[in-house]
Amino acid sequence: MSFRFNFGSPNNVLDNQELLPNKNDIQWFQSEEILPDQQIELFDDVVKRAKMYTYGDLEIGHVEESEVLRNLSGETFTNAAKLATENNSDLLPGKYEGGFKIWECTHDLIKYLVKHEESITLKDRHILDLGCGAGILGIYTFLKGSFVTFQDYNKEVLEYVTIPNMLLNIEEAADRRNSILRCKFYSGDWDSFNDQLGEDVIYDLILTSETIYNENNYDKLIRLFTKRLAKSGTIFVAAKTCYFGVGGGIRQFEKSIKSNNIFNIDVCWKNYDGIRREILKINKI
Repeated sequence: MSFRFNFGSPNNVLDNQELLPNKNDIQWFQSEEILPDQQIELFDDVVKRAKMYTYGDLEIGHVEESEVLRNLSGETFTNAAKLATENNSDLLPGKYEGGFKIWECTHDLIKYLVKHEESITLKDRHILDLGCGAGILGIYTFLKGSFVTFQDYNKEVLEYVTIPNMLLNIEEAADRRNSILRCKFYSGDWDSFNDQLGEDVIYDLILTSETIYNENNYDKLIRLFTKRLAKSGTIFVAAKTCYFGVGGGIRQFEKSIKSNNIFNIDVCWKNYDGIRREILKINKI
């Protein structure tokens, strides 16, 4: 059973109008740390496929999604790339979770961070870009001097998109191996990722975009927030107000967060022009 988010439609519905499968029916991928050695060696080929993500004075180099999938289509994959191309789908729960696309709410959150850069301290902070996909959010914080952990469900996304994108934004070739030591990359399920991290690993800022469409995953997301957010840290969640056809959305997630009595949660930005989107700001009580 495959799903495709049809975000361009007026009602933001899924093409086949089916609900997501029960969480007990999915075998989630275990977390792996992905090392960037191979991507460093192949960087000269990557740079030929690069384009620029821009917002105001901000420029972030990244590889073209369609070019990545085209280059991977002739190879053998068991996970994300093969599923994305063969099923023409943006979401296959437990197998491919949409990491090859730069989603709309990522644009919202990067604009918010840039607008509030004077009040959001990033230099020397530890940042988690959760469900990172192309890594635009984490790369922005890296360029501001942060130590960044990039996490995405599918390891191919990290290998062929996130890590190459990160390397594209390290200007000095001789610096790449040393500079990328400020970053870590993990694939897999949130519970497995949470378990793999050391007990002392906490983050000053957690950024996540388009990750609350499936209510079945709220508990594991909140467990990760609870364990990994520093006492004085902040979480920003950017999402559609409602994901029709799958049940998730801002109001449902707010309810889950508030029921734990661990966090304060506020809407710090919203857009009701066209598709309704919001950004939540979350802190520990």
